[in-house]
Amino acid sequence: MEFVHVSVMPEEVISWAPQDARLIVDGTAGEAGHTLLLARRCPNARILAFDRDPEMLERARKKLGLAGMENRVELIRGSFGEIPEHTREADFILLDLGVSMHHFRGAGRGFSYTDDSLDMRLDPDLEKTAADIINHSSEKDLKLIFQNYGEERFAGRIARAIVQKRPVRTARDLSSIILGSVPRSRSHPATRVFQALRIAVNDELGEIERALPLLARSLAPGGRLAVISFHSLEDRIVKHGLRALDLKILTKKPLEPTEEEVRANPASRSARLRVAEKPADNAGEGP
Repeated sequence: MEFVHVSVMPEEVISWAPQDARLIVDGTAGEAGHTLLLARRCPNARILAFDRDPEMLERARKKLGLAGMENRVELIRGSFGEIPEHTREADFILLDLGVSMHHFRGAGRGFSYTDDSLDMRLDPDLEKTAADIINHSSEKDLKLIFQNYGEERFAGRIARAIVQKRPVRTARDLSSIILGSVPRSRSHPATRVFQALRIAVNDELGEIERALPLLARSLAPGGRLAVISFHSLEDRIVKHGLRALDLKILTKKPLEPTEEEVRANPASRSARLRVAEKPADNAGEGP
């Protein structure tokens, strides 16, 4: 069954993109949802779209082709931290830090609780998988991963149970161990652990921290950087990271999806959008 990924906060995102933009960068192309919206809003812009997952780039390519936009967008395999290698004159850069619905429900790579894999790599060239971390980390290190990246209150109990049950081969098995280790709750008990593992495998928070200063330098004078985060760890890094840069913060508080959007797309409920602008008087500024 094919699951459709719905881009979050579409109207809010495109409202910040200058219609006369000459260069737009989608740093997290995914299935090209936001990319297409930006291409239509800014018909004269050259558009670069990055993703480190070759499977997602292929899905984006097909979607762009169906929309007749394949010639408007240059797809690049790479993370958003590599954007500065391609430009320092972007009028608008977008980062949607969420994970595509395809990863959760169609990729079979361990993002779903029922997958027969335990991989979780967004870039298949990364060395360590989620299975490597689960099966070779100490109990103490697992506890810290679950605490720091998942804010899991039962981190110690879960880490202990995993070590006792190793080797753990599949996401299905890991989910079963977690279910047997903690009290049942309204949300799935494995949610925070799976989030923590995904972050650890892909170094998601470290990538954001490293990339923000580089992305600021990739903007043209007057250019804007928009970032959509989906949990407090990401949003905290984005908030403080933008404030530390020589940028003008355009959203004093993060924008949130409307009630109507959340009803139509529950996955959008935790989205937060922050936007900053490079002052026009920074023209010619060095690295």
